[in-house]
Amino acid sequence: MTPFSPDDLLNHLFALPTQTLSSERLSQVVASLLDHHNQPWQLKLGHQRHLGDTPHYWVEWQHLVVDFRYPGLSQPEQGIRPIAEVESDYRPLHTESFTPVPLVLLASFCRNDHAHFDHLAAKPQP
Repeated sequence: MTPFSPDDLLNHLFALPTQTLSSERLSQVVASLLDHHNQPWQLKLGHQRHLGDTPHYWVEWQHLVVDFRYPGLSQPEQGIRPIAEVESDYRPLHTESFTPVPLVLLASFCRNDHAHFDHLAAKPQP
């Protein structure tokens, strides 16, 4: 298996329309990319110190926190940081269950084109 690095993750994210995604949706994209590359990940829901009581999502991957939606992020590379350096900033409430989005559907997922995903989530359409 070829190693998958933070730079690899960033390169995949740069190829997708992720600029307007919420922390939840962007974390789901990150989890899907990691899953596609056979990487262990956990999608977390909790609070980020700089955001107060606002619910916030991030991904834990190996020894890293992947969070591109925290205040003060000036470079994309800053969104991938060692857990040991930032763990005091995060209060996880629980690990979210999430079925990764297939790689071929990620661009549609990023554009919030829900028609492709209602059947994946087994949600009846109105």
